[in-house]
Amino acid sequence: MIGVLASIPLYALMRRTGRPRLLPLNMTVSVTYRCNSRCQTCVRTFGQLEPLRNLSLSEFRGIVDQFPTLDRIVLHGIGEPLLNPELGAMIRHAKEKHPSATVLFNSNAILLDEEWQRALIDAGLDEYRVSLDATTAETYVRIRGINAFEAVVANLRGFVHRLGKAERPRLSLWMMALRENLSQLPALVDLADDLGVPEVYVQRLVLLHRGLAQEEQSLHGRLREQEEALLADAAQRARAYGITFRASGLSTPQESLRSRTEGRPYAACHRLWTTTYITANGNVLPCCISPFSTTDYASLILGNVFRSPFAQIWNGERYAERRAALYTAHPLHPCEQCGVNWAL
Repeated sequence: MIGVLASIPLYALMRRTGRPRLLPLNMTVSVTYRCNSRCQTCVRTFGQLEPLRNLSLSEFRGIVDQFPTLDRIVLHGIGEPLLNPELGAMIRHAKEKHPSATVLFNSNAILLDEEWQRALIDAGLDEYRVSLDATTAETYVRIRGINAFEAVVANLRGFVHRLGKAERPRLSLWMMALRENLSQLPALVDLADDLGVPEVYVQRLVLLHRGLAQEEQSLHGRLREQEEALLADAAQRARAYGITFRASGLSTPQESLRSRTEGRPYAACHRLWTTTYITANGNVLPCCISPFSTTDYASLILGNVFRSPFAQIWNGERYAERRAALYTAHPLHPCEQCGVNWAL
């Protein structure tokens, strides 16, 4: 029996026994609920889910210090991390407290001036991911809601120059794949090569049924011949340049966009056993996608770290109820939509 159990992945074993880890090894902490973009694929653009605020350094320390071990610390959520002036100090504290953890965040890079470039390098950030979504100013405005494309490209060029041969932070460009912008994906790979950014990633659209996050823009399971050709072109260019070309979730863009999840996709989810998402207001949510997939935001909140120790929340009744529901034909909202409005 021991040999059999040893062959089962840890999170699968935890699911079989119904028991989570004492604490998760992966954590997303949103350091701000403020943003300087108006992205037409983001839930924040179409309504305020929480009060506008920055997480303070003391609050951040109070959260991170509750975890004896972390493998991954993500510092973004619904907001632009560079709007928090204490971000550099947060990164430094995270690396001091958990030196083996990977610390990273996504950013629009609008504020990535020389001061921030130095601060991120000096703080020891491991990865810096730039959400770009376009290779022309016109498409950038259409998708991201503001006129900042040229400024972002200039900031990235300066950051790459400042990094020189330094190994961190690793830089990558990210595109939310839509029918609106997929024709620019090969050019995004070209831009990455021109800038000296070694990685390009494709993300699937989360259907909000608002803005551009609509059925007609979704490519998931709906690739046509010309779109397959664009993906192949981008992949070929990436190979020629020596650029990593992947999708979120570490699959290829083709695999990510072709697949359609059938049956009960949520049944394969392991996030409730391995990771947590904490907002700038201290609310603990099931995962970072859940705010995009519900009209009942209050039902997502599993507790608040400003009022209760995280371990108490993680091992508490609301988390247990949500985990148990994944075994049923009708999991709690919005888990039942995962793989439909988005994907695992």
